[in-house]
Amino acid sequence: MNKDAAYQNIVDWLAKLNPQEVVAYTPDKMTLKRVQKLIFKQSAGTLTEEEKEELNNYCYLENMLGLAKARAHQLLRA
Repeated sequence: MNKDAAYQNIVDWLAKLNPQEVVAYTPDKMTLKRVQKLIFKQSAGTLTEEEKEELNNYCYLENMLGLAKARAHQLLRA
């Protein structure tokens, strides 16, 4: 199994857990504020390597969540 297939399997699994909850999920305010701070620091060129990795992880999770939400929408329409 390649990396993309494994990634898609996880997305599908998340979407099937409870499609309504997956669609409705939003990160908490503290997480959103942290991501905004990291993006601001990135724009200012003051992001540390540790913060860069943290921001990359948030982006990875956001991408996965977006795909899971799209899949959950498909399941709800089926």
